[in-house]
Amino acid sequence: MKNILLKIAVLLLGVFAFFDAFATQKDSNEFLILTDTVVFDISAASYSNSGGMFYIDIPISIHSTDADINALDFWFQFNTNKMTYQSTTALVPGLDPFTNFNVNNQVLSNTTSGTSISFSTPLYTDILMLRFVLTSACTEIYPSDFFSIFALVNGNLSSHLFVGPSGIPNFEIQQPQPYCSEDEIVFNYPYTSVNGRTIQSYSWDFGNGQVSSLQSDVAIYAAEGDYSVTLTLTTTDGCIYSVQNIIPIYPSPVAAFSSSWDEPTNVVSFTNESTISSGSINFYNWDFGTSTSNLQNPDYTFPIPDYYNVTLTATSDLGCTNSITQLVTAIDIVELDYRNFSLFPNPASTILQVESNFQAHVRVVDASGRLLTQNVELLPNRMTTLNISMLSDGLYFLECVENQSVYRERFMVQH
Repeated sequence: MKNILLKIAVLLLGVFAFFDAFATQKDSNEFLILTDTVVFDISAASYSNSGGMFYIDIPISIHSTDADINALDFWFQFNTNKMTYQSTTALVPGLDPFTNFNVNNQVLSNTTSGTSISFSTPLYTDILMLRFVLTSACTEIYPSDFFSIFALVNGNLSSHLFVGPSGIPNFEIQQPQPYCSEDEIVFNYPYTSVNGRTIQSYSWDFGNGQVSSLQSDVAIYAAEGDYSVTLTLTTTDGCIYSVQNIIPIYPSPVAAFSSSWDEPTNVVSFTNESTISSGSINFYNWDFGTSTSNLQNPDYTFPIPDYYNVTLTATSDLGCTNSITQLVTAIDIVELDYRNFSLFPNPASTILQVESNFQAHVRVVDASGRLLTQNVELLPNRMTTLNISMLSDGLYFLECVENQSVYRERFMVQH
């Protein structure tokens, strides 16, 4: 009976393409099955090695709407320059995995004088595993490596499908576009295997001079442009795969501003000095601490004269942002008079001695007004010691706060 069916199958070779059309691939993992189809899933194959031999194991399943399948036969030829048949293993209990390779006609077949599988066959489940020995560790197997294929389900000529590997997935970027200059852009490869082979190492070239050997890492691009990012994957077998993508980096604004305080009205006028290398800035957001503004050059009245941290965020027409926070002076600053105030040594290195004939609080700021120390109480006619060992070399100011005025004196740090 089997021989008769085999002859019928050969005669129907021209018709066989029609049966193949019933198995339409919807995506890499799903199929719309309109007839019995024997599926050889190379995309789910696994690779291994032992004793210097390298193997590929390809699972077989039956896709059908018929729940009463109890017989399966198949035969095909394959690329003997890339692989040699090794064995067939049953993946479900009670199933006969008999398979034979005919060296004369180079046909792999599980057809016997009887039914090679006489079994209530589970559908859409891997039931057999074909093992081949590869000619080299990194030999890749594709559907085109199999030909002259026939399959019988319940003794009837049926369609077949060899599902190829879906290709090497590209890396992921873990934030939405736009990708902007000066942003921390997280690159990630979420897989630990490729084409069934375990990944041993990751090698990134982010195209900006940065490299990494981590599975996930951060890259920062200083300037706009199109950057070629390459990830090289090396498996435990020494196989090398490479994925590449062009990443567009858009310019970020450079947020900047200056301010001036009008003492009689207590109003601070802000001048927006933000720039961008190309494109335009179309949105500004000011955060004054207790209020906000979207004006380009706002005026703002603070509750009382003091220092305030103000943040400006500039957003480009493509959605790239940049922020700056500055200490804004909304208080009178008066240069100290040496007759009432003294500090030494100047230059200083680790400590600063301060003495005054009035009571106040003192603090250290840098040339831009950024606060570097907490307020320290200064008592009249008493020496106060400040630890400045953490300051780097440069110009600083010691500020004395009394009522609503600030008295300021310069000093240098030299280590």
